[in-house]
Amino acid sequence: MTRAEIYNRIVGILVKSFELDPNDIRPESRLFEDLDLDSIDAIDMFVELHEVTGRRIDVQVARKIRTVEDIVNLVESELRSASVPPTQE
Repeated sequence: MTRAEIYNRIVGILVKSFELDPNDIRPESRLFEDLDLDSIDAIDMFVELHEVTGRRIDVQVARKIRTVEDIVNLVESELRSASVPPTQE
């Protein structure tokens, strides 16, 4: 999945799940301040991201997410990690 595809998928999640106007969503949009998400919304969003990545998002990582761009970076990183085969010892 390309970075643009990830971004578009995240915008789609935000629009569908939280009834946001896609024109209001930009990479630098702050989730809580600009998009008016709350902590319950954040949990719902991470459930959706689990479906995108197939991986559970670490709570410590999730707490650092502030912007749409942060989500894109996180999903990109999770998808990259999922595609790397584990090392054999």
